[in-house]
Amino acid sequence: MFKLKTKNYKNNFRAKKFSLNRFILLKKNYILFAFLTGLGAGIFAILFMYLLNLINHLVLENIVGYIQPRPAGEGGISKTYTLFFKKPYLLPLTVGLGGLISGILVYLFSPESAGVGTDSAINAYHNQKKLSIKSSIVKLITSAITIGTGGVSGREGPIALIGAGIGSTVANFFKLGERERRLFLAVGLGAGIAAIFKAPLAGAIISGEVFFKKDFDIEATVLSFIASITSYTVYCLFFGFQPIFLTDIPTYIKVSHLLFYIGLGVFCALITRVYVFFFHKVTEVFNNLKLPLYFKPLLGGLLAGTIGAFIPMAIGNGYGWLQLIMDGKTIDPYFIALGTIGVILGVSFTLGSGGSGGVFGPSVMIGGLAGALFSILLNTFFNLNLNITSFMIVGMVSLFGSAAKAPLSTLILVAEMTGGYSLLLPAMLSVFTAYFLSGKRSIFPSQVDTKFDSPAYRNEYGVYILERLRIKDYMKNPITIDPEASLEEAFNLMKKNFIGGLPVVKNGELIGIITKTDLSGFSPTERKHRKVQEVMNKNLITVTALDTLAHALELMINNGIGRLPVVEKENKKNLIGIIARADIGKALREQLNQSL
Repeated sequence: MFKLKTKNYKNNFRAKKFSLNRFILLKKNYILFAFLTGLGAGIFAILFMYLLNLINHLVLENIVGYIQPRPAGEGGISKTYTLFFKKPYLLPLTVGLGGLISGILVYLFSPESAGVGTDSAINAYHNQKKLSIKSSIVKLITSAITIGTGGVSGREGPIALIGAGIGSTVANFFKLGERERRLFLAVGLGAGIAAIFKAPLAGAIISGEVFFKKDFDIEATVLSFIASITSYTVYCLFFGFQPIFLTDIPTYIKVSHLLFYIGLGVFCALITRVYVFFFHKVTEVFNNLKLPLYFKPLLGGLLAGTIGAFIPMAIGNGYGWLQLIMDGKTIDPYFIALGTIGVILGVSFTLGSGGSGGVFGPSVMIGGLAGALFSILLNTFFNLNLNITSFMIVGMVSLFGSAAKAPLSTLILVAEMTGGYSLLLPAMLSVFTAYFLSGKRSIFPSQVDTKFDSPAYRNEYGVYILERLRIKDYMKNPITIDPEASLEEAFNLMKKNFIGGLPVVKNGELIGIITKTDLSGFSPTERKHRKVQEVMNKNLITVTALDTLAHALELMINNGIGRLPVVEKENKKNLIGIIARADIGKALREQLNQSL
C-alpha cells in the first residue's frame, strides 16, 4: 500500500513538473508566436491593399470613371483625382454586383467572414470559436471586392478579422489550448489594426480593449506590442512610414478653445447615437428579410451605390476627402453635412445587409466630417479662428471611441495619426465626453461589459461552481445600526468587527446601508455630530437566500460594491443576513479544495 502511494506520488510529481516545464517553455515561445502573428498580419495587410487598389482601378476608375482622392500618406499629394463621375448611373450596379459576389463567396466558403470583421473577431473571442487561415483569405478577397467596387466600408475591420484568423491559426499550429488561442486571436486583431492604420501603439492597446465595454485584457496587450510593431514594420516597408494624413496643426492649443472641444464631444455623442441606432436598425431589417443570404448584400449594395452616386464622399474608403478638407480645398458646410449623412446611410446598407468589411474606417470618416462641420459652423457664425484640421482629428477619434467603446486606444491613435501629442489634451476632453454621453450601445453587438459577462472567462472565474451554490449556505448574521446613530458609532462598529459596511435597520425593517467609503469624507469631529440617516445609501441592491452566489457576485461586480443585504423573498424589507465578496471567495476556495 505504501509503495503504491509512493509510486502515485512520484507520477503526480513528474506530471506536475512536466506541466510546469511546458508552461515555462510556452511562455518563452509566446514572443515567437507573437512575432509570427505580426509577420502574417503585415503580409496579409499588404496583399489586401494591393488587391483593393487593383479592384478599385479596374472598377471605379475604368468602368465608373471616378478616381478617388487619397490621403497624403497614401500618395494623395501626387495622385490625380476627380470630384465627379463620368458614368454615375453604373455605380449602383458595381456596388450591388460587388455585394453579390462577396455574398456568394462568404456563403460558400466562410460564413464567419460575413458582415463586420471586427465584430466577428469579438464574437469568436468570447465564444471560443476557431478562426482559420481560410477565413482570413476569404475576408481579404470579399472585403477588397466590397470596398473596391464602391461599397462604404473600412479596411481596418477586415484586417482585424484577418489578423485574428492568423493569430488563431498560429495557436492551432502549435497545439495551444483554448485560452492561448483566444489570446493570440486578440494579438492578431491588434496587429492587423496596427499595420493598416500605421499605428502600432494604438493597435496593441485595442487588442485588449475592443472586446469589452468596461474591462481590459492586459495579457493580450503585452504580447500585442511585439506583434503590432512587427506588422507595422512589414506593412510600412511597402507603403511608407509616414502617417496616413498630412496635417498642419498648431503646436499649442489655446486654453480658451478647450471648451469647444468638450462641445465637439457632445456633438459626436449625438451623432454616435444616431449612427449606431440606424446601423443596427438596418441590420435588423435585412436579417428579417426572406431572401437568400447572398442576395441581401446585392440589395444593400444597390442602395449604397445609389447614395454614392449623389454623394461622392459615400464611396469606398473616403479618407481622401478628409485630406481635401484638411488642405482647405473643400470647406462647404452643406457638402460636409451631406457627406456625414451619406456615409452613415452607405455603411449601414453595405454592412447591415451582410456585405464584407468593417466599421472602423466609416466611423473615423463620420467623426472627421463631424469635427469639420462643427468647427466651420463655429468659425462662420461666431467669427472664431478654430483650426479645422485639429477638430477633424479629434472628431475622428471621439466618434470612433464612443461608437466602439474603446476610448484609450483612440487617444493613442490621435498621436500616431498626427505624429505628435499636441492634440492629446483636447482629445481626452472630447473622447471621454463623447464616450459617457453616447449611451451603452456599441457599434459592435458582440462586445460584453466585463470578463464576468464573457462565456470564455466563466470557467476561469469559477462561475460554473458559484451557480450551484446558494446564498443561504454562506451568508452571515448581519451587524446592523440604527439610522439615528452617529457616524462615529458606525465607524467604531465597522472597525471593531473588521467589516466594510453596515445595514441600517429601523423598527425591524431595512432602510439603507452605510459603508466605510461613505464615512471617508468626514473628519472625526464631523462624525460625532452627523447621523447615519444623513449619509446612508437608500438605493438598495438586495438578494434573497435562495439566489446563487454567481448572481450575488455579478451584482457586486456590475455595481462596484463589496457586500449585499439578504432579505426574505416575500418581504424585501425583512433583513435576514449579509453576503460579502470575502464570503463568496471563501466558498469558491472550499469547493476547489474539495475537488483536488
